[in-house]
Amino acid sequence: GSGTSPAKVWWPLAMLTGELRRPTTSSLGSCESSGVEPAKTNSQPGQSFQSLAYDLSESDQYVAHLVKNHQITGMLKGGFRWFYLCIAGIGSGIVAVFIAFALKKLTEAKVETQSFLFDQGHSLGIRYVAWMGACMGLVAIAGALVCYVEPLASGSGIPEIKCILNGIDLPNVLLLRTLAAKAFGIICSVGAGLPCGKEGPMIHSGAIVAATMSRFNAGPLITPYRLNSEARDFVAAGAAAGVAAAFGAPIGGVLFAVEEGATHMNPTILVRTFVCASVAGLTVRFFAGPMDNMTKWGTLGTAVPVEFGRFQDRSYFMWELPIFAAMGVFGGLLGALFNAANTKLSKLRMRFVGPRGHVRFLEVLVVTLVIATFNFFAPLFLADDRSMEKFSLSQRLFVDAGGEAIKDLFHSHVNYDLRMLLFFAVMHYLQTIWTYGLGVPSGLFVPSLLAGASFGRILGQGMQAIVTSDIYPGVYALIGATAMLSGMARITISLVVILMETTGEAEWVVPIFVTVMTAKWTGDLFNKGIYDIHIDLRNVPLLEHRPEKDMLGMEARNVMATNVKSVSVASRVEDLVEVLESCRHNGFPVIEPQSGRFIGLLDRSTLMHVLLLGREHGVFRDSSDDLTSASALVPYEAMVRHGHPDSPSLEAVSRALESGDYCKVVDLRPYTNRGCYTVQEHAAAYRCQMLFRTMGLRHLPVLGEDHLVRGIITRKDLYHAAENPVSLRESLASKCVGPRDVVVNADLGEGNLDASAQV
Repeated sequence: GSGTSPAKVWWPLAMLTGELRRPTTSSLGSCESSGVEPAKTNSQPGQSFQSLAYDLSESDQYVAHLVKNHQITGMLKGGFRWFYLCIAGIGSGIVAVFIAFALKKLTEAKVETQSFLFDQGHSLGIRYVAWMGACMGLVAIAGALVCYVEPLASGSGIPEIKCILNGIDLPNVLLLRTLAAKAFGIICSVGAGLPCGKEGPMIHSGAIVAATMSRFNAGPLITPYRLNSEARDFVAAGAAAGVAAAFGAPIGGVLFAVEEGATHMNPTILVRTFVCASVAGLTVRFFAGPMDNMTKWGTLGTAVPVEFGRFQDRSYFMWELPIFAAMGVFGGLLGALFNAANTKLSKLRMRFVGPRGHVRFLEVLVVTLVIATFNFFAPLFLADDRSMEKFSLSQRLFVDAGGEAIKDLFHSHVNYDLRMLLFFAVMHYLQTIWTYGLGVPSGLFVPSLLAGASFGRILGQGMQAIVTSDIYPGVYALIGATAMLSGMARITISLVVILMETTGEAEWVVPIFVTVMTAKWTGDLFNKGIYDIHIDLRNVPLLEHRPEKDMLGMEARNVMATNVKSVSVASRVEDLVEVLESCRHNGFPVIEPQSGRFIGLLDRSTLMHVLLLGREHGVFRDSSDDLTSASALVPYEAMVRHGHPDSPSLEAVSRALESGDYCKVVDLRPYTNRGCYTVQEHAAAYRCQMLFRTMGLRHLPVLGEDHLVRGIITRKDLYHAAENPVSLRESLASKCVGPRDVVVNADLGEGNLDASAQV
């Protein structure tokens, strides 16, 4: 109601997802908040985001549905789940093969064109025009896909997937349109010569493919996997399949999904995720080798989009372990510097560039023009060979797509020119800082591995020349690559396993582990990992694995929202409609009308579907009827057919209701989750956050000793308490919340839009 433009209202969401969302014309058409000014966003984080509820509803309606259809539902649901997981793995593998194959052909075409022009005696200027024409044309496609078609295709997509697994709903992240823009965009951005990796977008692509599978029916069962908890498992499996497809590392993919946000994992879900990842890895190996003419069809080789090859010498000296640890410290310092510099650059982009449009597209063109020009001339002026086909290993670093360059740094027995290698390492490091966050699809895995491998190779060749010839420089390149990626992204155990699987070497687990941990510990002294930093920049209410220590002294009553919208177990239709119109809350405590005691929790979607379908199924009753007797019920299957768990619009509800329905009464007990988690008002806020993280909660009612509702806690409240513990203590130290602070049906005031309405 402030009259701000949509671009300002939805800025926090737009900068994470890359897309400005237009507010719905109906107050009930979306459960999003009404938005805030950008200035308020910093102090009120998370107001434009919804949460996802992953806990099980124990309403009589849903339990009856499960019991009634348990045998046939269990068999169909389980069988189709395995089928869809395998299809998701195959789809993820096909997408990865398509990206890798198309990118390889593009790179070869660019190099062959340069060699042809050189052989024909064309001048350097003609060759430069041809090179830049290809680069600018490709990046224009990638930039257009992001800036004008689907802004969510920008970046790697890993922060967005991490948010979804954490319980935050980000619109359009998992759409097929995003997949198409991501796949074609990453081919063009990497083909244009930008220091981007294709592996992060492959992970995002795998999650989209798996999420698409979750929207299908299971035989006669209508979309049984659309429940948030089921869809989350598919997304986690798809992300793991993306890693397996990119690196041929199914075990590393599963560990990556666990490490980067899937805290809900149990042995059953781990097996499902591993099956999906293994199928993706199998698919890549089936197609990649024959398509590259490396093996015959039906022969499963080692060809995957990123494969680093096996080391001939698998031994190392005991005295090298401290050196590897020191390299980890160096990688942690460089990673922290990278994150700090990219953070400042990202803030400038948020302020002056924006999430989409002409300015962002122009930035893409300018950055590509500078980087492609530099990478074209640098190898020509630093060495004698002018034909790209005759480039030395040091020269090829500037024009290679990344994977092959890393493999050469690991395994080449020919020494690199140390001056050129150092020059490349520094410039590639700076270019990656500039590129990450640009308006094109881009990953960080290979650029960081390439920079780290270059620094490591320099040290390895120096050690070989000064200390002993028994040292193999490629091992130091491997350790340097590990240190750099861990220092930037703070990935630990999954990175160790991924590198083990891509090199086929279990012997390097100790050096890699030592390097990873020292890099992470060093980087953590200065800032967070790059993915977490970009999530924080957008003020997304992501709940960390462990609550902040400042929350130990806080209680639930200090962080809860108190202006709660409650509904009676037997409410008039008119009152329920008024409640829904007056707020955007997604959870409503259900209370007894006389005593006010808490009965359970009712979610917005269920309530709106009851109103939408109530007249059709005869659940509306006269106020004079005996409500204790058995009443008609809106079947759960009917809600699913009308889009549950998504909420219908207010217009649809209004059309379904007749004038005589508004004075009738609805018994809400069958739809109320009576087994929802609750806490006492003196419970530690630390415990509340652990419940949210481990149980996948969306709302947590706070009760007093008299079992009356004192307030309700959402992730936004916990996030605000963790980010502003001092100010919260000062403002709430003397606050005393009593039963009178609770808003019930008798008092339907404006309510607090900072309460459960937001998430």
